[in-house]
Amino acid sequence: MIKRWYQKIISLDAEVNKLLHFVEKFAQRDARVLDVGCGYGRYLVPLKKKGFDVLGVDKNPKIIKENIEKGINCISLETFSEATSTFDIIICSHIIEHFRPEELLTFLNFYLSRLEKGGYLIIATPLYSDYFYDDFDHVKPYHPLGLQMVFGQQQAQVQYYSTHKLEMKDIWFRKSPFMSTFHRAKLFKSAMTRILQMYDLLMCLLYWGSFRLIGRKDGWVGVFQKC
Repeated sequence: MIKRWYQKIISLDAEVNKLLHFVEKFAQRDARVLDVGCGYGRYLVPLKKKGFDVLGVDKNPKIIKENIEKGINCISLETFSEATSTFDIIICSHIIEHFRPEELLTFLNFYLSRLEKGGYLIIATPLYSDYFYDDFDHVKPYHPLGLQMVFGQQQAQVQYYSTHKLEMKDIWFRKSPFMSTFHRAKLFKSAMTRILQMYDLLMCLLYWGSFRLIGRKDGWVGVFQKC
C-alpha cells in the first residue's frame, strides 16, 4: 500500500491541466487543434470530450494505430506533410528540447506555416535541471526569452531568425518537488534506497501541501500568438 501511494504521489502532474486550461482560455469551441508528437492522446482525449476538433501527429505507427482504435484522429508525419489543413491551436508538448537550434527553427517554421494568423502555439518544455539529461535524446533546454529572440518582432542579436513572428501571451512555470538525485541507491537497491524513497515522499507531500509553492522550477508552458 505504501509503495502504491508513493508512486501515485510522485507521479502527480499539474502541467497537463495547465496546458488544457490554456487551450480553453485562448481557443473558441470550434477551434481546430493540432497536437504535434501527440503520444497516446493525453491532450487529445480530454480536448475531444470538450468538443474541440482535434488531430494528432506522431511518427510511431503503433501509437497511431492505437489512437485510431480509440477513436482519436491521428496521422503520420508523412500524411500530415501531404495535407494542407491549417489550425487555430498547435500544441508542442515536450518536443522542442529534442532539437538543436537550427533543427528547431526548421521544425517550428514548418508547423507555424500551418497555424492561422492570430492562432496560438502552446509549448510545454523542461528547463535545465539535475535530471534534464536523464532523457537520452534531450539535446538542449530552451527558455521562453530565447524563443522570443528568434520569433519575436524585435531583431535580437542571434544567428537565427524566423519569417514567422510570435508574441507571447501567457506563461506558467512548472515546479516539481525537491527530489533526490545522483545517488547510487537510486540505481542499486540498498538500505539507503528506502531512506531516499521516504525523503522523496516527504518532499512530494511538502510540495503538494504547500499548494506547489515549495519546489524547484524545472519547466514551463507558454502561449504564443502568431502575428
